[in-house]
Amino acid sequence: NVNNKASISKNFHNLASLEKQFEITCMNFGESQNEILLGLRNQTVKVYDVQFKSFAQSMDAKGGTGPLVGIARNDGTIVTAAESGTVVYWKCDEKTMFDPVDKEVLTMGKLKKKDSELDEDEREKHKVQMRLGKSLARMRQNYYDKNIIGVGGKEVELQVWDLSRPDTYVFRAKNVKPDMLCLRQDVWVSDLTFTSKDTVAVCSRHGQIRLYDLRTDKRRPVMELGWGEEQVANTAITSVEEQQVIVGTSAGKMGLWDFRVGQGFKGLVRKYGGCVGAVRDIATTPGNKYFCAVSLDRFLRVWKVGQGGKLATHKMYLKSRLNCALMNDNFDPEKLPVKEEEEESQTELKNEEDSDDDIEIIEDDDEEESGDVDTPKDEVDEDALWDNMIVINSKRKKGDAKLSRKKLK
Repeated sequence: NVNNKASISKNFHNLASLEKQFEITCMNFGESQNEILLGLRNQTVKVYDVQFKSFAQSMDAKGGTGPLVGIARNDGTIVTAAESGTVVYWKCDEKTMFDPVDKEVLTMGKLKKKDSELDEDEREKHKVQMRLGKSLARMRQNYYDKNIIGVGGKEVELQVWDLSRPDTYVFRAKNVKPDMLCLRQDVWVSDLTFTSKDTVAVCSRHGQIRLYDLRTDKRRPVMELGWGEEQVANTAITSVEEQQVIVGTSAGKMGLWDFRVGQGFKGLVRKYGGCVGAVRDIATTPGNKYFCAVSLDRFLRVWKVGQGGKLATHKMYLKSRLNCALMNDNFDPEKLPVKEEEEESQTELKNEEDSDDDIEIIEDDDEEESGDVDTPKDEVDEDALWDNMIVINSKRKKGDAKLSRKKLK
C-alpha cells in the first residue's frame, strides 16, 4: 500500500557493504502472491515471504553469463533467464537448459541450410560470429498459463516456449518487411507481456509496439503501433485488457494504447505523465483500475487507468534506484489497512474506559460534619489577589472614539 501509515520500505542489505552484484534485476510472484521471487545481478535467486516478512530461500542459479533478466516459478520449480540467452529450468538439484539465442542463430545465414558444406569447426566458428551482439532483454511468464514463457532481446525476435516441452519453441516471430529503402529493420525487443492466453504484445527500443497472435500461421505481427516520433525508445509494457497495453519510454512518457482500429489517435488513447527519466517497469493486474510505475527518479507512482493527467494519484520516494515493480490483485491505495482500523477501535474503547466520567470524589465524613476543611495558605492568598484586581474593559464605544478625535483637533 502507498499510504504512509501502511507502507513498509526498507533495504534488506547493509548499505555499508552494498555492492553492484546485489542489484535486483528481475522480480515476479511465486506460487502465490505471498511469495516474491527476486533475481540478482550475480545470478542469485532469493525467495521473500510476505507473510513472515523475511527471506525463506536463497540459491545460486548459475547459467550463462550476465545478470538475470527474468524469473518465474512453475510446478514447484524456478525458471531463470540470463542476459547471454541461457534459460535454466531448476528442479531440486537437476536443471534443464535451453538457449533461445542459439535457436535464433541456427535460423540465420549458412547455418539455416542443412546441406551446407561447413564442417563442425567452421560451423562452430560461424555460430560464434553470428551470436555477437545478440542478448536477451526480458523473459516473462504467461499470467493465464504458467507453463508458457516468452523471451526477446537485442537481435532476438519474440520466442514462446512451453516448459513442459523445452525441446523447441512453440512460436517464433519473424521480422517485419524491409522499410521503404529496402533496408532490413533492426530488432530489439525491450519488454513483452501476455495480453491473453494466445496473444503477446512487445515493445522495442526503436519505438514499435506490436501484437502477435499465437493461433495464426503468420509469424509477423497482426498489429503495429508507434509514437510517430523519432528517437523514442520503449522500455516497459504491461497489459490492461486483451486489446489494451500501457507503454513507457526512455523519456519518462507513458501512454495507454489500444490495438483495435479507430481507437484514440492512431491507437493512443491516453497519456500519463509525472515520471522523470526512463520508465524502468510498469505493473498492474487484470481488472484493477490502478497501475504503478517506477523510473530513474526513484519514485513509485500510481495512476488510475481510466483517468489521465500529468500528476499521479499517489507517489512515494523510495531513496534507492528502482528496477522492478509488482502489484497484487487486491491493490487499492484508497483503502486503509485492516490492522489500522482495529487499532483505532481499540484506542477508542480504551479512552472510554479511562474517561473521567466514572471517577467519584470521596470526601471524609468527619470533615463534612465539622465543616473544617483545611485549605492551603497559598490558595487563599491567590484568591485574595484576584479579587482585589481592577477589571479593565478593552472594548471602546463609538462615542468615546469620536470625542478623543475632537479633542485632538
